[in-house]
Amino acid sequence: MCLIVTLVMAYFSIANLMAGNYTAGILQGVIALLFLLLLARNIYVTVQERKGCSVSGCRITESIARLFGRGKE
Repeated sequence: MCLIVTLVMAYFSIANLMAGNYTAGILQGVIALLFLLLLARNIYVTVQERKGCSVSGCRITESIARLFGRGKE
């Protein structure tokens, strides 16, 4: 699903840039890059889980929770 959204958004980005709609094209390009990062992270986590390694996917949210005092429980 993430791959499909990435490809569609990249296509729309290129089409808008070619049509002269630079704002929409750049925004859709950024969205496509973010979905590409999400796809790469999902692939990395899947590979690590298949190897039997531990992957902490909540590291960022845990550090934010500690700032507000909720990570001490």
